[in-house]
Amino acid sequence: MLPDDVRSELRYIEMYTAKRIRNLRIGAYTSRVAATGFDFREHRRYVAGDDVRRIDWNVTARLRTPFVRLTDAERELNLIVALDVSPSMGFGSGPRSKRDAMLFIAGCLAFSALADRITIGFVAFADRVIGYFPPRTSRAYTWDVLDQLWSLDVAASRTLIAPVARQLVSRLKQTSLVCLVSDFLTPESLDNLADVKMLAARHDVVSVVVDDPLEASLPDGSGTLRVRDMESGRPTRLALSDALRRRYRDSAEARRRELAQAFYRIPVDPVFVRADKSAVEPLLQLFLSRKVA
Repeated sequence: MLPDDVRSELRYIEMYTAKRIRNLRIGAYTSRVAATGFDFREHRRYVAGDDVRRIDWNVTARLRTPFVRLTDAERELNLIVALDVSPSMGFGSGPRSKRDAMLFIAGCLAFSALADRITIGFVAFADRVIGYFPPRTSRAYTWDVLDQLWSLDVAASRTLIAPVARQLVSRLKQTSLVCLVSDFLTPESLDNLADVKMLAARHDVVSVVVDDPLEASLPDGSGTLRVRDMESGRPTRLALSDALRRRYRDSAEARRRELAQAFYRIPVDPVFVRADKSAVEPLLQLFLSRKVA
């Protein structure tokens, strides 16, 4: 069951996001995935696998090579929030762990959706899909799922994105906004995963990357720091020094660049948030970026 302080924070997020959504209501949502619709976007050459129903026969006859007509479809939005519940999300160098932050992110996304009458569903995953909560438009249902997610006890060892992407590809029949909330500490090469590419091709996918300040830089001072990999359980001792702090910082920055490049190549939109800071405004901007005037 949700602790009182967590429930109070979620209630504040619910009230704040509802007020912001009402004040900033500027139009309908538009999917960023090309789909059947009425608003013409562009023509491009037909490639194997394209829906033959999208072939523009007038352009094809004129240019003597198959072209498809791409449109932007305005539609009611479905939101799916996929949450990483692997052991690494339990890490926190301050009062709030990445898993705590993830729950507040889920609440912000869900309450924003409810304020705009959008159906909201959830998936919990680690090295496999742990739980699937189908899309509904219900405040009571959302609170019940958040409570279940908080109480979830997972026997898993690592984060894998491919299994949850594969399940979402098979389950989601309507084009949806999919938010993958994770620290993305995975052995996978994200931009080489066929399931992730297929998910991004069919749906509007956003990666919400949650990190902790200690994952970006080591603390000042000297001495020995004892750490443990939360997914493998392997302990390590670090002899703190300026040289080690520099190498650690450079490695963290390189990982962030590699993640951003992988997201660009898939392609998905990334949002980077810190566990010790509020993610409400960046996530609200995510919603508003999908709006049309």
